[in-house]
Amino acid sequence: MYKSSLQDSLEITRAGQDAQSTIDEIFHALDAAGIVYCVLREYDEARLAESATEIDLLVSPGHLPLLTEVVAAKGFVELPRWGHEPHYFFVAYDKARGSWLKLDVVTELCYGKPFRQFRIELAENCLNDRRRQGQAYALSPENELITLFLHCLLDKADFQPKHRVRLQALRSAAARDQKINQRIATEIQRYLSPALKWSAIAEAIETQGWQSLLNERGGVVAQFFQRAPIRSAWRTQRTRALRMLRPLLFALRRRGLAIALLAPDGAGKSTLAAHLSRDHYLRARLIYMGTNISASTVGLPTTRWLHERIKNGYGRVTLLPKLILVLLKGVGFVNRLVEQWYRSFMAIYHKLRGRFVVYDRYVYDSWLVPRATVSIKRMKRWLLEAACPEPDLVILLDAPGNLLFERKGEHSPEWLEKQRQGYLRLAERVPQMIIVDAQQEAEALRREVISLIWNCYGRQRCERSSED
Repeated sequence: MYKSSLQDSLEITRAGQDAQSTIDEIFHALDAAGIVYCVLREYDEARLAESATEIDLLVSPGHLPLLTEVVAAKGFVELPRWGHEPHYFFVAYDKARGSWLKLDVVTELCYGKPFRQFRIELAENCLNDRRRQGQAYALSPENELITLFLHCLLDKADFQPKHRVRLQALRSAAARDQKINQRIATEIQRYLSPALKWSAIAEAIETQGWQSLLNERGGVVAQFFQRAPIRSAWRTQRTRALRMLRPLLFALRRRGLAIALLAPDGAGKSTLAAHLSRDHYLRARLIYMGTNISASTVGLPTTRWLHERIKNGYGRVTLLPKLILVLLKGVGFVNRLVEQWYRSFMAIYHKLRGRFVVYDRYVYDSWLVPRATVSIKRMKRWLLEAACPEPDLVILLDAPGNLLFERKGEHSPEWLEKQRQGYLRLAERVPQMIIVDAQQEAEALRREVISLIWNCYGRQRCERSSED
């Protein structure tokens, strides 16, 4: 079996990542690096270990560069944040769990909807008063109540059931501890008075008067804006401008990734491609590059019409229909060439928008067939190949011919094995190819391929950052 240098380097990364992708080890790495942080919202160690997909962290501003290095070593990739300041996003794929983990990191506390334009001077207190809870640091009860309340009121304009339960629990804790209650009253007086007072908030939480709190949202927003109108307006306009410029920024600084899936018949390529298009974080755009019209995902409206006319034209014996058939076949090739350019254009468009593109079949499939000796056929093949941009990553799903025959029952084991060996030889000509064992279960195969794609995306991100 052939293996490229790219595959070697990525396999080393994956081997280290599998042992280091748990949430506990992330927190341990932050502690070992001396990073001052705390978990925002409710911290529940058991819940995080079993089902967490996103963790909100408040980090000391001076420690953000170090955190970026630490989480990158754990397989996290930093995502663009244009128009989402003050947030920093880091995402990793845990192959062992088959799940994604996102770190939503902030260095300051800002609130507002749809833009976080209102900054409050509470972040330093939150970090100074943080509490050790299990493997991580969490907010003190009083700071958690204030930040969660502001998050619900100003960011979400809604008190979700899980947040209601947590606010009631924090309110009960404050009622039992006079010091906590006094700290909350002081901070509420500082940020929300006179629009809202702690006594009114506490009563609404106890009686579940959530709507009465939401009715005061407009007054709170106006009060925040009046305290710093220039800064609030600047944050709003800057964020709006960055969101409008996101397509251009992606094209210039953070292009997506194109992946070609190759496989003999029966290896599960189409099923895997469909899974990648449905994955929550990848949401890959699937572009079929073959000639099977029923499998086409991007194509021209004329393709099916020409295909049917050419197919129905075979077998006719009169001279005129034969001439028409020859003409249709010529037009059919031109249509196919234009369609390949159109598919390639759509792939480039999605890459420029920072998206993932998955090619189901690719021009490399034609390399299994010996090159034609007739000049016109060689020219046609060259034109079709020239229409296809080179993918960033090529994944070959490999399995023995007899297994492929058992799965699909098409062709013969010998023919499928011959096709398989042809694909394996392509690794000599395609340096970005990685060979994946397709004999494993579908879920294990999906996890391995997603891990490969995400590692390649992260490596590409690091290369572009170093060039910048």
